Amino acid sequence: MNNLITFGCSLTIDFYQKTWPHYLAKKLSYNLINLAQRGAGLDYIVKRLVQEKINPENSLVAIMLPSADRFDWFIDLESPLQKEAVSIASWQDGKEPYLILPSGEKSLKNGYCLSGGQHRGIKKTWFKYFYSEAKAELDLWNHVLFLQLYLSSCKIKYFFTSAYDLDQLIEQKINKGKSQNLSFSFISKLDKTKFIMYKESTGFLNFCKHKQLNFDTADQYPDTTAHLQFVEDVLMPRLSDNFF
Repeated sequence: MNNLITFGCSLTIDFYQKTWPHYLAKKLSYNLINLAQRGAGLDYIVKRLVQEKINPENSLVAIMLPSADRFDWFIDLESPLQKEAVSIASWQDGKEPYLILPSGEKSLKNGYCLSGGQHRGIKKTWFKYFYSEAKAELDLWNHVLFLQLYLSSCKIKYFFTSAYDLDQLIEQKINKGKSQNLSFSFISKLDKTKFIMYKESTGFLNFCKHKQLNFDTADQYPDTTAHLQFVEDVLMPRLSDNFF
């Protein structure tokens, strides 16, 4: 049986509702292996993906890009900031926060603190002094290029989609600044045909708004029916049209 192997953030995996990978795997009649993590940025996703043994003969990799303004903070065993990191880490199972190792294992001692682009705890200092919107976007596209080269070299079928619009990948308002008007020449090397988006560049969240689909009022997460609609209206039409 073919496998659908998915990567992303909390819009790809959640502990309280079914997300788009569930519906896509069902539509394709594939076995689902969901390796997403809540709060993950693309830096972590790259590390997770390259650790996974993927059989190119029977696998399809699908990656929903998170926002660019995420700082995936790695904590090692000797770090004096373990407790601070755990305190702001995402609750992967809905019960308590954990650090996440590149293998996907949960830990309270070392691993990635995945808490998105929010200014929480000691990360406020990093965002104040070291964050750069331009670098955040540069890093994201560099990661995308690396993944495309890696997956292609391994002859693995794949596609990207995105939670956010491709021309506005910054999630938190506090992380948006004045336009730097920078151009990154390496972006021209990206295979744009591997992106499946709504109206060419619109991400999942704005797809939901355009379609006036329901959102969870607590956290502004799209309801599970929105995930199904995204699969039916955006992903499946492209995948069934000789995409590969």
